[in-house]
Amino acid sequence: MESHRLAATTAAIHSAPDEALLEASFAGDEQAFEQLFLRYYPRVYRVAIRVVGDHEDAEEVAMDAFTQLHRRKLDPARGDNVGGWLYRTATNASFNVVRSRNRQRSWWQRLVARDSRPGVSEDPAGPTLRNETAEEVRQALTGVPERQRDAVILRASGLSYAEIADAIGVQPSSVGTLIARGERKLREIMMTESEAT
Repeated sequence: MESHRLAATTAAIHSAPDEALLEASFAGDEQAFEQLFLRYYPRVYRVAIRVVGDHEDAEEVAMDAFTQLHRRKLDPARGDNVGGWLYRTATNASFNVVRSRNRQRSWWQRLVARDSRPGVSEDPAGPTLRNETAEEVRQALTGVPERQRDAVILRASGLSYAEIADAIGVQPSSVGTLIARGERKLREIMMTESEAT
């Protein structure tokens, strides 16, 4: 009898809407939050890894998004939904990581340029960085307008147009246009940067 009750409770948790699971987690139900985590972690991680390109950073971004979700009350009346909020939070946090890397790289390049004595070579990371197309794309993505950038990344992460629309707050019919414009802008930036080098 007890096993049937446990199975029924588990089935109810697995089929519960996101908002109900979130409310239950705020009330202290750890299983409810665990179900949200299991439901969304793979996609949130995929979004983060596409932007940051590093597994440890992507895991940190994803875990931070869930930590923030656990502390935050979403308001469905404002159009908030769990999936969209998580994707948006992970995308923004991922770009913060990329910007931080760019600042660190800039600092390193200034340091090396200042120390240009004979026998001191250029930035030892330079050749590696120049050869990594993925890193160049990440850097170029920071110059794409935010909604377009987010649409491109979320689509590349496997989200549907409806999920992307929820995440960035637009109509599903606008998503294709945002993706096309974002990809065009990304190509322009990449071409400009390659001509400059």
